[in-house]
Amino acid sequence: MRNFVDFIIKNINSIIFLILISISISQIFSRNYYHGSKINLFSNSLLNSINEIKTELFEYFDLVKINQKLVIENSFLKNNYNNEYDYDSIITENNYRYIPSKVISNSIKFSKNFITIDKGSFHNIEIDDGIITNRGVVGVINNVSDRFATGISILNSQLKINAVLKKTQHFGSLYWTVINHQIMELEDIPKSANISIGDTIISGGMSSIFPRNIPIGVISDFKLPESTNYYEISVKLFEDFGSLRNVYVVKNDFRGEFNDLKNLNE
Repeated sequence: MRNFVDFIIKNINSIIFLILISISISQIFSRNYYHGSKINLFSNSLLNSINEIKTELFEYFDLVKINQKLVIENSFLKNNYNNEYDYDSIITENNYRYIPSKVISNSIKFSKNFITIDKGSFHNIEIDDGIITNRGVVGVINNVSDRFATGISILNSQLKINAVLKKTQHFGSLYWTVINHQIMELEDIPKSANISIGDTIISGGMSSIFPRNIPIGVISDFKLPESTNYYEISVKLFEDFGSLRNVYVVKNDFRGEFNDLKNLNE
């Protein structure tokens, strides 16, 4: 403390000078519009430059992650699509078409979550079209306007989707228990299935909404309750719904025919 006081006493003149200079400069810029605008312009330019550098640094350090995602997505496109296009949509060799869209809003904290995308009826989006990414099933379109659409997320307690154990081809129903946005539950897999942690779960293709073999996740935990023949299986999703940005709307050109035939049987 004594050293600090000695420092103040020795440099009192310099300290007073700096204080007076600071007050003078402050008065000049606060009372003079020209000087004030110049300093504001300089400070804003400096701040923007710093933010630009910061953004470039973040983007640079994210390049590895971005490249990994691009490799996965390019592989997905190469294996599933051909080179025919129609109104910003990607045409497959079978009856499914994929329309790229961007997520406008997305919730994960409620028991009934929904997604809003930037494509609507003008882009041929219809109710009951599926929503996917290259990393998994996302949801089902439930409302459409001219330029936008909303979908029921698979993180919705009222939605179940058909899923298949890739290794054994046993199928069941996937649903959300409103506990963890990265974990869903798979039911109706019989104990005769040889399952293990890390087994891949894919879409079953047993409805008119989603094609078969879309990746969904991996088994993270399972148990076989006593006096039952079916597993209780937890599935960790490949897709992180907390950072959902780009999706594909899935259109089945034969959905009407499929549903008509199904209704006749029912």
